[in-house]
Amino acid sequence: MFNLQRLVGISIWLVSLLLLPGLACADTWQKIVSMRISTEFDSNPTLSPSYPGSVRRDFFEPSYSLAGKIGVSELKAGLSLQMERSSNQALSQDLDGPNAYIDWLHQSEKDDFGITSRYVEIATRDSGIDATGVVPVTSTRASSDISGRWKRELSERASLSADGKYESVSYDGGNYTNYSTGAGSMRISYAFSELSRNFLEISGTKYVPENDAPFSRLGNVILGLEWQISDYLEGNLQAGMSKTGGLARKIGAAGMQYTGQKTQLIFRANRSVMPSGQGNFVMVDQVRGEGSHDLSDRSKSGIDLEWQKNRSIANNNIRTAASVWLQRNLNLSWAVRANYLHTIIQGGMVTGASSNSFRISFIYTDSNF
Repeated sequence: MFNLQRLVGISIWLVSLLLLPGLACADTWQKIVSMRISTEFDSNPTLSPSYPGSVRRDFFEPSYSLAGKIGVSELKAGLSLQMERSSNQALSQDLDGPNAYIDWLHQSEKDDFGITSRYVEIATRDSGIDATGVVPVTSTRASSDISGRWKRELSERASLSADGKYESVSYDGGNYTNYSTGAGSMRISYAFSELSRNFLEISGTKYVPENDAPFSRLGNVILGLEWQISDYLEGNLQAGMSKTGGLARKIGAAGMQYTGQKTQLIFRANRSVMPSGQGNFVMVDQVRGEGSHDLSDRSKSGIDLEWQKNRSIANNNIRTAASVWLQRNLNLSWAVRANYLHTIIQGGMVTGASSNSFRISFIYTDSNF
């Protein structure tokens, strides 16, 4: 669980970085303050087949971010806190989850170089692949990472890039394995035309469990194509192989994005191998679709669909989620948003279960702070 000392430490870390010599000389700072106040009703927060009961959760989520340009360098930083209070501690515990990040990017005529550091603490039920099966009510996930990226334009059509990242992940509650990963990748890309670009990416990841278990290594080789189909439509395809522990598996992805004057549509499908708190790498199939439409100058509606299958556990585990939302901008600073979410889990030695949740949020944003 979160405590005040950790938030103070994160705040001091961010402020000290911002006040390093020369950083205060940024040409301009763009500062944004935002706040989200929400109330949510969930019919089955634990996604338990026994349906133990419903819960009401209240959220208060303040955040502050800034961005500045110092010569040819850019600096971005942010700090936010998700405060969650539950009407039933046995089904959903109170949570105070901080999130802090800082990102520095240096650009020259041919090269880009950047460094990013981030800290995130959330409920494990909201952590994606770790939210497999029935997640313990008390479980939280904290991660901290530092990463670097570099890119060079080799010619008008070709570019070379490299990335590296170290991440440490820990859990409080639940039968999860704390771990750390070190990852690196290299990509070379070539544009055959103004509308299409091919790339080859080679990457490797080392997974080190905290419980003195043997470490694992993962290697990926991926070929990809990105293309601009029209002014409104773009797509991408990826195919490759992933190898860990002597086991080679096919991976890949496909995506499409449409951006119209009033309508936006996104489709993504992928099979990937990734680290998890389940003690090793896991293979996951994911399909996601998003759509939104501007009803007027102030109103927008949307629908989000997601299907996820964890192929690395017994009997697999399938999670399906569908949500619809409506947002209305009351003025330049305030907006109200309503969201309905239906979630289903099946398999993974868990009898099927579902939940329905409804959330209403009031959102405040001040970009001239």
